[in-house]
Amino acid sequence: MKFIQNTSDILSALGIAGKHRSLIKDFCIDSRKAKQHSVFIGLTGSNEDGSKYCDDAFSNGAVFAIIKAKKDMNANKLKDNTLGVSNPEKALAKLAQVTLKNFTGPVIGITGSNGKTTTKNILSAGIKNSFSTFKNFNNEIGLPLCALMLDLNNEAAIFEMGAAKKGDIHFLSKIIQPDIGIITHIGHSHLLGLNSLKGVLEVKSELIHNIKNNGTAIVPNGPHLNYWRRLRKDISFITFGLDDSAEFFASNIESSPAGTSFSIYSQHFKDQILVSTPLMGNHNILNILAAFSSVYQLNGDMNFFLKSLKSFKNESQRLEFQPWINQSNLINDSYNANPDSVKAAIDVLHQMRGRKIMILGDMKELGRYRKKFHKEIGEYAKIKNIDLFLGFGDLAKHSVDSFGSSGIFFNSKIALTEFLKSEISKKDYVLLKGSRGMRMEEFINIGDRDD
Repeated sequence: MKFIQNTSDILSALGIAGKHRSLIKDFCIDSRKAKQHSVFIGLTGSNEDGSKYCDDAFSNGAVFAIIKAKKDMNANKLKDNTLGVSNPEKALAKLAQVTLKNFTGPVIGITGSNGKTTTKNILSAGIKNSFSTFKNFNNEIGLPLCALMLDLNNEAAIFEMGAAKKGDIHFLSKIIQPDIGIITHIGHSHLLGLNSLKGVLEVKSELIHNIKNNGTAIVPNGPHLNYWRRLRKDISFITFGLDDSAEFFASNIESSPAGTSFSIYSQHFKDQILVSTPLMGNHNILNILAAFSSVYQLNGDMNFFLKSLKSFKNESQRLEFQPWINQSNLINDSYNANPDSVKAAIDVLHQMRGRKIMILGDMKELGRYRKKFHKEIGEYAKIKNIDLFLGFGDLAKHSVDSFGSSGIFFNSKIALTEFLKSEISKKDYVLLKGSRGMRMEEFINIGDRDD
């Protein structure tokens, strides 16, 4: 049962006078996806006004619509099945905020340059009857829509929050006002909008300001800890990391193509806690530590959490091992890329036994640092003893050049595809990595077609 069950709940949440009572099953912003008992919200974008699709939504079964008030329509007034408001986006956020205020279970908010989706998924799998944001619904539209689907039977709510510019995390975390706020990592992501590492730190740290009084911030141990502690004196800070200066840290790490095992140590308990998971890489150990710290803080079912890790399966295209062309092994990490996530993926490739091949597409949104970071990736791959480095895109050429003589740059996907078909051999390990805009996933099925 949802917190907003009928249209009278909407009016009450928004503080609007009027009588309307119809059962609600879901909310939608696409009139084509409206169905019986849907509420349609006509959002206003720079090039579009969703209110003009209101009639289409009603034709598909919607029982109510929230749209931008027209010139001949007073704001915050109900007319038939339509509510006109001055700003539909703010109305959506308000409805989500009211929903979260009525939720009695713990709320966890997660942000970071890398690892936020994986950490969210680990927590979602490891906390019984939990609710979490869908896929990549982590922005100012997706997160509120997810929040409206929160159910009275859910025992915890987990929200991922993404940022491309200053203020994004403040807006989202103010909606959810979490009991626990997790910052997974501060690194070089979205530099085009955030300008510098300092800009990344500041925008991710907006989460700290909106954690509930007496709540908890779970943060990576390291150089930013004192900065975070200065932001709030009324909340607790818990640190995680790979060395024993962190409150929760990992040791005895062992890796294989089948996954990773390690021990968690902490000043909060005497005995080590053994972890086994199919996830690969030290960055995923950090994600697990962040999630573990959260469950521990909530006095959650630790046995259930640890058992869930043993069979945990992350979303596709995130360090996904799969058979590939000519009996090779593909490490499909094509979902997205920034300098830190690429280096983390190279670390995983470095551990493989066999010829190690890197395929890199451009890393986007790096602003004025784009050439510098691409050069660093080539240098890093060389240090990690990658055998062959293949680049595609306008910027990956800088990575190939810095890698050296065993690097090859391709001007087209067709040329790279033909090279792969002829040169990749049995037992090779091939890492596929690049930003979303490069569509690196198109290389995955090259063995299934003749082009």
